[in-house]
Amino acid sequence: MYSAYMGEKYCDDVYEYRRVTVPREMWEWLPKGRCMNESEWRFYGITMSRGWEHYDHHLPEGHVLLFRRILGTDPKTGSPSVEMMQKALERQRYVAELEEMRQRLIWEQARKREQEPVDLF
Repeated sequence: MYSAYMGEKYCDDVYEYRRVTVPREMWEWLPKGRCMNESEWRFYGITMSRGWEHYDHHLPEGHVLLFRRILGTDPKTGSPSVEMMQKALERQRYVAELEEMRQRLIWEQARKREQEPVDLF
């Protein structure tokens, strides 16, 4: 069985984060193009306390998985406090709003380029 390397934890005002590096041989078996739920990553031998969420991949290095959990989460139950859960929901709404604005800008820029006259000379 292959073992994963757990990086040090770091945090912001809502989440604590951890990078998990899996051996390249193990990475070949993992699902591609999506994040795993807790039962999946545990099935593949990644062991951490409760409450961690696989939320992204480190694109330059596909075998580096990014995990996070809400600050103050009980490591035995995986449950965060109500206050911190509210902060996490607010963060998710904010990120969704930023992504919507980003998509709108991309669309507007593409539309503007389509409307520019073509210089034939």
